[in-house]
Amino acid sequence: MHKITLLLILVFSFSIEAKVQLTEEYLKTLAKGGSPRLDEIEAAFQSSLIRLGETKEGYAPELFGKGSYAETNERALIEFSPVFSPVKQVHLGVRQNFSQGVDTSVSVITDQRSASSPFIGTLNNATTTTLAFTMRVDLWRDLFGRMSKAKIENSQLEVKRAQIEKEIQEKTFHISLRRLYWSLVANDLSLKTSQKLLKTAQKQAREASERLKNAVAEADEVARYNAQVSSREGNITYLKYQRELYLTQLKNLLPELSDKDIVIENYDVEKAFSDVLSCTFQISQGQQTPYQYTKYDELVTLLKKIREYSRIENSRYSDIDVKLFGTVKATGVSLSDATTGETPLNLRGSYGGSFEDMTDRNRTGYEVGIEFNMPLGETKEKTQKSKELYDEKRLISAINSTNARVMNTHREFVKTIKMLNEVITSQRVTTQQLEKRLKGMQKKYEQARVSVNDLIMDQDALLQSELATIDIQLQILNSIFDYLVIFPDTPCAFNRI
Repeated sequence: MHKITLLLILVFSFSIEAKVQLTEEYLKTLAKGGSPRLDEIEAAFQSSLIRLGETKEGYAPELFGKGSYAETNERALIEFSPVFSPVKQVHLGVRQNFSQGVDTSVSVITDQRSASSPFIGTLNNATTTTLAFTMRVDLWRDLFGRMSKAKIENSQLEVKRAQIEKEIQEKTFHISLRRLYWSLVANDLSLKTSQKLLKTAQKQAREASERLKNAVAEADEVARYNAQVSSREGNITYLKYQRELYLTQLKNLLPELSDKDIVIENYDVEKAFSDVLSCTFQISQGQQTPYQYTKYDELVTLLKKIREYSRIENSRYSDIDVKLFGTVKATGVSLSDATTGETPLNLRGSYGGSFEDMTDRNRTGYEVGIEFNMPLGETKEKTQKSKELYDEKRLISAINSTNARVMNTHREFVKTIKMLNEVITSQRVTTQQLEKRLKGMQKKYEQARVSVNDLIMDQDALLQSELATIDIQLQILNSIFDYLVIFPDTPCAFNRI
């Protein structure tokens, strides 16, 4: 018995812990803890940083090098030609590409090898060291870094654009949570209204059944009341189905709620609706588009700049690539006679000796040349045209649609919100009049002056009017949410969350 009691207490405690009282503030707190949608938004922003980093990587200094050691016991093809073994080679340098269409490199190359031959004697560590400085200058395609600078600037602008889009999408995400919350509130109000009238219908059906037993009512009257009960039960079932859909959407956005029993209570509809009306009135006073409350105008400015730099970048895509290159180098060799007067000779070299030969005896030289790449056929030209058309259409579409969205959102909101406010006022008057009529119809029915069908029709009309009022209020809320998506910095009480 004690075990069963303990188990029941644990189950009851767990059920209590699993219940969540949903509020807008609570949703905001949960969202700070993370969400798959917020992770997607952050990932999109990080991808722009990656693209910028990859672009800048091409213009960062880079250390390069390679080394090898080779040894062989092979036989010389010609007897007096030595076979070098072992051979040690090292190539080490630093290269730097600049956005001005210039790239440079500084490197040191060493080659140390040994050989033995009856004709030339022994060569131990014969060493060659070369210091080289190379510069390549673009003479046409990227002259003065025209393409490189456009590419870097575009990448930086894309990061700024991604930052603004991130802020917009985060705000949109929070608004979507609020939208779902108030949809659940409207659903809860509709359920309560429907359940209240269902109880009335059930009571009327029971009373009709009693009258039928007492032979003071007809069977069709009872059937009509039962049909009303069934209709209202069906409406409640549909509202519960809607509630589950809203909850599913909410839990997909905030997985932390997945195992929670969500409760919608303690909401103040009148206060919220008063804030909404105040907010809509404030917005309606402004005839001009309030760009100070949106970031979309900044987005348009960035898109125009991106379009400009994309044109520059694409304009030289299929051009000939001509570069002037030059190399200045100094080479030193170390191979000294270690044992003079002997035959065959025994010669030896060293790294230090090769550097000494280079610095003391002016072993410098240079090389100058031109290299070019010219695309043949029309493949690259077709690709360039496609890139130009793609970027132009993509960016001009984004610019025009963003501009239109900002201007139309404000203009249409000012017009439609007045209509919705007029509709809600009319709907409330309709509900009040239907309540008065229903009271009169109830008295007439009790006096047998009207039929049961007339009474039920008036009851259903009142229910539909009350539900319509809730739906219109939700529509007004959704309109203000749509507006706040575009103008998220609107200073009004309803936008405080």
